[in-house]
Amino acid sequence: QSIGPRSVKREVTNRMGDFNSILDYPPAPKLNPLMRLIPDLATEQELRGEELFHGKAQCAKCHYGPAFVDDYMHDLRVERFYVGRPEGPIKTFPLRGIKDSPPYLHDGRCPTLHDTVEFFNVVLELKLTDQEKADLVAYMLCL
Repeated sequence: QSIGPRSVKREVTNRMGDFNSILDYPPAPKLNPLMRLIPDLATEQELRGEELFHGKAQCAKCHYGPAFVDDYMHDLRVERFYVGRPEGPIKTFPLRGIKDSPPYLHDGRCPTLHDTVEFFNVVLELKLTDQEKADLVAYMLCL
């Protein structure tokens, strides 16, 4: 049993999943039907970013499937980085069409995709290099 402000209520996120299923996403011409980059259409940087997305950067743990979302809530414990009350779990946001929907995160604290990648680099202690962060952003612009 989950008790307290950090408990996850899957009933709510299932309704969010139903809502996400009716959304229409913009075309992603560099992705195949399995949502992977088509090598002949992608740049080397985008391909490196895709590899990072599914590997070292850990994005695919929460962002997968046709909309790149798991429809669950995750506690990032962001209060570690500023004075404020604990926010608890945050719903995973779909990444399809992400380039067209700034600002980012649940509260708009990240104005650009680069800022968002840097945020998760710090929060998840990923230790991504500047080149890896740029590669990841290049890939996300394809979604």
